[in-house]
Amino acid sequence: MAADDAKPADSPNEVTIEIFGSREGADLAIAQLKANGIPCRIAADDAGGVLPNLSMAQGVRVLVPAASAEAARELLNSPPAPVPNTISAGAPEPAPPFKISMGQILFGIVLGVLGMWTLQGGVPAKPEGPRTTHSHYAANGIADEKWVYRNGQLTCHMMDRNLDGAFDYWAYYDDDGRVARTDEDNNFDGRPDEFWNYSNGDLLTMKKDTDFNGVPDEFTTYKYRIPQQLDVRPNDSKFITVREFLSNGVVTEIWSGGDSNGNFKTKISYDPFFNPIQTNTVFHLLSVP
Repeated sequence: MAADDAKPADSPNEVTIEIFGSREGADLAIAQLKANGIPCRIAADDAGGVLPNLSMAQGVRVLVPAASAEAARELLNSPPAPVPNTISAGAPEPAPPFKISMGQILFGIVLGVLGMWTLQGGVPAKPEGPRTTHSHYAANGIADEKWVYRNGQLTCHMMDRNLDGAFDYWAYYDDDGRVARTDEDNNFDGRPDEFWNYSNGDLLTMKKDTDFNGVPDEFTTYKYRIPQQLDVRPNDSKFITVREFLSNGVVTEIWSGGDSNGNFKTKISYDPFFNPIQTNTVFHLLSVP
């Protein structure tokens, strides 16, 4: 187990500022906090990240000193600042842009206007405004972060976390500059496998593709950024095979053996230390979605 994880979950002078569904998300928060001089650590029962499935129920917690909690939350909830295009010394210079003539530009504009006029019944499309991008380059010359703006408003932030040349994290922002959705490709196969949805900046749901086939299998609901309930529906099936209930981010009850009629075979209740305290063979009927 990693040194950070070996400490008590919460010391008297520490508070939990965020609970993540995966260690990757927590690692990003830790890096951001440390870069801004805020002491922090991870608390997770996942064998130091070796067995990430162990943290599925209780999540991966980010702890900071109580005195730094407000600054840490403000930092994690604020949109990232744009970083101008820079290339480290020794990195290859980007290729110069392909130059086209003014005549080609005008011809393309005319064709575009005519095409939109035809597709929309003679009504030209409403312009979305100028689009600009800012990129940050790693020492090897690869763009590891990219920010996309429209009319000066941040709309998307992308990251290449393993520096393989492909983005594997995407954050999308609403008109008020708050995060609306984030997608994560945690096995780096080019397809997102975690989908986090927000409303007014508050985390609402997370869908996870555990077998990496492009279809979600786990569905978690949140309140105040703390998980409340997790449903397992393999390959987005219509029935739930496992349902977990949580209180303050800690599992209190698990229903298992769910079938297509909404019945569950077993219910296990847990104490705050995730020790089973009661097991019943029950048959609960849920409305099938």
